[in-house]
Amino acid sequence: MRKLFSVVFKFFAGMFLYLITFLAFAKNIGSDGRWGMLAIFMGLAVAAMLAGLAVSGFAYWRRDTGIVLVSTAAFNAFLVLTMACLFSSDEFLKMLPPESAAMFNSYWTGGAVILGLAVLGGWLLKSATPRSDSLA
Repeated sequence: MRKLFSVVFKFFAGMFLYLITFLAFAKNIGSDGRWGMLAIFMGLAVAAMLAGLAVSGFAYWRRDTGIVLVSTAAFNAFLVLTMACLFSSDEFLKMLPPESAAMFNSYWTGGAVILGLAVLGGWLLKSATPRSDSLA
């Protein structure tokens, strides 16, 4: 049961990190509101990750945190690729209201956040201690 709660908390941490990365692509949000939302979601992500690590024990915190960060970065990269394919279609753009596609045009910020999550997660996975019950 502890493992289930740990996975659920880590899932919510990944979801909040996804929202942070998604908001990093948004350009039309006011800077005060944007930073406020990012701070709230970051606090929720850290709280959920700490709760998940506390339930499962902190023995493999680097591995677990690295998995959450890398999987969040990979999911967001896939989502960005999907949205880029959709926005490249003229038929799809005709269905959208005018200027709605321009809301997500902060590509440098969003790309930097995805890259930062991937690098930090990869570093945590690389520096994680191997599990004692592994077959290797």
